[in-house]
Amino acid sequence: MTSTRAVLRALAVATLGNVIFLSACGGGSGGTQSAVAAVTAGVEPAAPAPATPVAPTAPATPASAAPQAPSPAPAPPAPSPPEPAPTAELLLNGQFTNALADWSYNYVTLIPSELRAGGQAVSTSWQVSQTLAASVLVPGQAYTLVVKARKDSTDSKATVTMRFRKPRYSESFRTYAVNVTGTDWQDVRIDFTAPAYTGMADVILTAQSGRLFIDGASLKAREPIDQTEPITSFVGSHVPSGYTLAFNDEFNGTTLNRKKWFTRYIYGGETSDHLNDEKQHYRDNDNHRVADGVLSLVARKVSSTAEYGMNYESGMIRSDWTTRYGYFEARVKMPAGVGLWPAFWLNADVDEAGRLGWPPEIDIFEFVNNGVEDRANMIHQSVIRQNSTTEAALTFNDAGFSTSNNDYYASFDFTGGWHTIGCEWTPEQVTFYVDGVKTATRRYTWTYDDGGLAGPAHILLNLAVGGSWAGRHGIDDAAFPQALQVDWVRAYKKG
Repeated sequence: MTSTRAVLRALAVATLGNVIFLSACGGGSGGTQSAVAAVTAGVEPAAPAPATPVAPTAPATPASAAPQAPSPAPAPPAPSPPEPAPTAELLLNGQFTNALADWSYNYVTLIPSELRAGGQAVSTSWQVSQTLAASVLVPGQAYTLVVKARKDSTDSKATVTMRFRKPRYSESFRTYAVNVTGTDWQDVRIDFTAPAYTGMADVILTAQSGRLFIDGASLKAREPIDQTEPITSFVGSHVPSGYTLAFNDEFNGTTLNRKKWFTRYIYGGETSDHLNDEKQHYRDNDNHRVADGVLSLVARKVSSTAEYGMNYESGMIRSDWTTRYGYFEARVKMPAGVGLWPAFWLNADVDEAGRLGWPPEIDIFEFVNNGVEDRANMIHQSVIRQNSTTEAALTFNDAGFSTSNNDYYASFDFTGGWHTIGCEWTPEQVTFYVDGVKTATRRYTWTYDDGGLAGPAHILLNLAVGGSWAGRHGIDDAAFPQALQVDWVRAYKKG
């Protein structure tokens, strides 16, 4: 089964729609303006997900030592602590002091600032953007973008966006967007951690309808963004010794945390909504329900006549956080319907040189219940080999693990309750677990097919529908809606 799925996925990745961004030209009051265009084939762009502003943390003020006074005179009072050095501003001409120099723009008017005496602001019915120099942002460093903005009408729509692109096709692979919400001046804030590749980064201020007013923009480094949250219960957790929590989501809110998760694949400029010959599109139509400490990735049938049999919608999540190596686990409850294909896996993100490649891939689990060859007591745990010469030999397998199909046969049905499934990933191998039981260890290196180190991995959980594997013997439409339930997902680093 592995080779068939690998071919299917490779074909899917190779044929995804290409998004080509044509950079706007401009700068200075007499600059030539041209559109920033996107040409997309075969996929539906996902709407940018609003992010919730995070309160800034004030930089610490260093204390100065009191000077020594000669005895016996009393020591003079300690001097006042010096003012902390300001964090360097990374945007050029963020206050529009030099008109529109350093900005690209379309349908823009310079206007007097309403907030700064003698200052200038911008009014646009389309877009103002700035592409950062390749050396401005440091991978792994956290930053804050703040834009002072307002709309002309409550019915208008406007967004502030921080975008990262890769060299091939100039496709985006990280987009953080926040809506401008009112007609009063507001600080629109985006806190983010720069990805592994920062050579093509853009600040984009867009009026989708009406007019957007901008009184200034600022981009500065900040303290690291905490990727963890409190764990209230370790029931079901089976972390090997020597690991420290690095990332988790306990799903204790009421909505999906869009600061942590995207809801499309990274391919096709972040718009890819299915892979292989699956029959679902990933959507945001109540497909990510969070309640009572559980995330439900919900699949439902929405049509009977869609082209290519794509009659279903479902949910998926892809982590913004990336890493190489560690221990990963999720506590999940599988859906029971025949024809469903939930999965928990690691996939390569864009690397430090801007390359996005596949494989490698680690399938922590793929659960397929097609009712015949694959049943509810089986899960697939394996890796995708980069080529026919890639070393991926099993060095250990539990008695319940089949070496012929890389499936673990449990003594229970996975649909009957909660189970914790995990893997330990090192530079040399991957070890899989089910409820703390080691099921298999396989040699594996995180490389492209040419042997180069692949990009850091992001975490994926998704609920696919149908296709030649899961849907081999049909899809049980009467079972919908169905959901992959996730109690929590956690990632640990050594040390």
